[in-house]
Amino acid sequence: MDYLFVLLISLMMFLLGQTVQAFSISALIGFLSKRFKLRRRVQQEERLWGGFVVLSVTLFFLLASSLVQVGLWALVFVLVGQFEQYDDAFYHSAVNFATLGYGDIVMTEPWRILGAMEAISGILMLGLSTATLSSVFMQLLKLRHRHGFDRDRFKP
Repeated sequence: MDYLFVLLISLMMFLLGQTVQAFSISALIGFLSKRFKLRRRVQQEERLWGGFVVLSVTLFFLLASSLVQVGLWALVFVLVGQFEQYDDAFYHSAVNFATLGYGDIVMTEPWRILGAMEAISGILMLGLSTATLSSVFMQLLKLRHRHGFDRDRFKP
């Protein structure tokens, strides 16, 4: 019964993490396309660092999404009684989410399965973040190519 309850919590947290990631990517797409006017920004930039701001905004959204997910897992760790201090839970959660697996802090049975489930969630979400960043980068390259940017214009 205990393991089933822990697994249920893990699955709920995984779904919550997916929701946070999907919301953050949707917000990023909306921000870059409508409010930030991505196409116009790339057209106006004549230097190599023109995509710097766009990539920085993308990285900010993706990092914020990961930190929110780490924080939510840490909150669950505190709520189930595995940690008294939130900062310890946050550290443990970050290690799990990034799949580092230091092993300096280990939760008790049956709760330690939460760490493994967070690692699975983390690697999937970080992979999705990598794909998102790659997609934004490719869009920047396509826009630059479409608008006739050439090497002579990329002078530092």
